[in-house]
Amino acid sequence: MCTLSILRDAKNLTVTMNRDDAAARTETPPSLWPAAKSAFAAPRDMQAGGTWIGVNGHGLVACLLNRYDVAPPGRSSRGAIVVAAMEATSVENGHAILAELDHQLYAPFTCVLIDRMGASRLDWTGAAASRTDLDPIGETMLTSSSWRFDDVSAMRADLFHTLRETESDAIARIAAFHTRRDSANDAWAPMMQRPHSETKSVTQIAITDEGAEMRYWSREAAIARQLEAPDTVIRVSAPINA
Repeated sequence: MCTLSILRDAKNLTVTMNRDDAAARTETPPSLWPAAKSAFAAPRDMQAGGTWIGVNGHGLVACLLNRYDVAPPGRSSRGAIVVAAMEATSVENGHAILAELDHQLYAPFTCVLIDRMGASRLDWTGAAASRTDLDPIGETMLTSSSWRFDDVSAMRADLFHTLRETESDAIARIAAFHTRRDSANDAWAPMMQRPHSETKSVTQIAITDEGAEMRYWSREAAIARQLEAPDTVIRVSAPINA
């Protein structure tokens, strides 16, 4: 479960991701992780040791969404997929690295790779892997849900498009979308809450000519501050390596 948005104009790229998981599952804010080719910034899942979002010094972003296809459970943590992608220098290079992974080790997933030139997703259903290129400019929203996926996806998409029509400030509407709750039924909202799971944090990556910056809010901080004044800010090697 997660919700991801990509906002891109001629110069800047903003990626924002809500992490939805079991309420009892713990995580740590972003830090710099060592890597062979380029250190990268990522928060850490304390149960399995991996991560769901990262950005490296080449300006490559990788984001992981769970899929819920009927498939045998994976033997390896899906959080390792983002770590593997962080060795890449571009979306294309990232796909080449992910293609070399033994997908059979993992439960179904969607890994989204993003840089300033474009974005693409790799979907593993448990039976087959496929690549889909995303719109290179504008705004994109992707989501996953273990509960009533079709309904939840449709409601989040409707909210995303409604905010585009009613809020002219792109950064403000991204904040409004990712922090939206529904007092009548928070189970579908981007800032979701269910009996045993919830949106645990929001992580945002901004890439400009000056480099990459990762911003992180706990659930409570994201709601209270509407994605202003992050709890943690990590900057990654500016300027971005070619």
